[in-house]
Amino acid sequence: MHHSSQGMYKKNILSKSLNIEVFKSSCSILLIFFLLVVGSRVVGYFEQAAEGYIDPSIIMNVVFLRFPDFITLLIPLSFFLGVMITVSRLYAEREIYGFFSVGLAPINLVKFLLPQAIIYFVLTLILSLFLAPYTKAISQELLSTDSYKEQINSIKPQKIFSLKDGSGFIYADEVIDQNLIRIKFLRTNSKKSFLVTAEELKTKENLDNFELNFIKGSLYQDLFAESSSIVSNFGDLKLSLDIDESQLETISLTKLFDYSSSSDDASFQWNVSIPITIIVLLFMGVYMSSVSPRQGRFAVILPGMLMYVTYLSLLILGRESIAENPNSALGLWWVHLLFAMVLVIYISKDKISLNIISGGIWKESKYSKFPLGLILLLLLFWLVI
Repeated sequence: MHHSSQGMYKKNILSKSLNIEVFKSSCSILLIFFLLVVGSRVVGYFEQAAEGYIDPSIIMNVVFLRFPDFITLLIPLSFFLGVMITVSRLYAEREIYGFFSVGLAPINLVKFLLPQAIIYFVLTLILSLFLAPYTKAISQELLSTDSYKEQINSIKPQKIFSLKDGSGFIYADEVIDQNLIRIKFLRTNSKKSFLVTAEELKTKENLDNFELNFIKGSLYQDLFAESSSIVSNFGDLKLSLDIDESQLETISLTKLFDYSSSSDDASFQWNVSIPITIIVLLFMGVYMSSVSPRQGRFAVILPGMLMYVTYLSLLILGRESIAENPNSALGLWWVHLLFAMVLVIYISKDKISLNIISGGIWKESKYSKFPLGLILLLLLFWLVI
């Protein structure tokens, strides 16, 4: 009985120590990645502001609104790397044998870390399903509305101004109190095209659109139609530009951070999939972190990142497939099932299976790291563009 109590006491100490180390590593990594992403966004938005496309005064508000979205996507990666760095250090410094000496196995490390993973899972699920979509929509609306406003206000007399989205241009002889005098407005898209000439243009911001009010002029419709175009004279003409049409240039990691879809199913499955990855990555992080002392604790980071980016890339491909084919029965669940099956094989064959990735030839040969790094670089490049 005494030995049993002593063994339980040791396990509790080891569990607490492991969780503290993983938590500190995860928080440090999360902070670093978060600052990098925020810094990248701030620089990108200021570049847009320097070109006159957005108001500099809204930049910090927009970045602040994107915080939940950034954190949601960075928590799984930070936790995964935190687990890998901590467990691989235990192997590299032989501290792992302290765990094994009390009858523990890698699966016990997973059990120790599972409560922490569940906390991250619940937090990410709340952010992903409720808070992040809401704040992201507000930031996009703010940027889109401001984009049209700034474009109109930046027009100079007797100079042709092309719209940011490349769908037309505006020309004005004079600008008086932010109203354009004797203007010409050309708008083109895949469905229709038209030209408006008017004595004056006034603008108005609405909740979901940007209203153009033309006073005394002519409207030329279907300019490029094979049949004859239509010409109409008017005293007052109002046109609405949908906010969704006014999208800024992508800054970075478009597929990851700037994703939007008209498919509710694709959005829902994506938002649920991000928290699910935390549980899968917990198993991957523990079982892929076995290293020998001479390899060092960071030997597993490159193959681990390759596995993570592959996981994320397959989820993105599945998400885009759902958006294009909403009737698809597979959804994103097949990606999680695939990685779950790989983990089951790895756990059941602890020293064979994915040892090719987490150890084996990838760690023994320095030349094998080149193709591994190249694959990782290509996947990251695909995510960025």
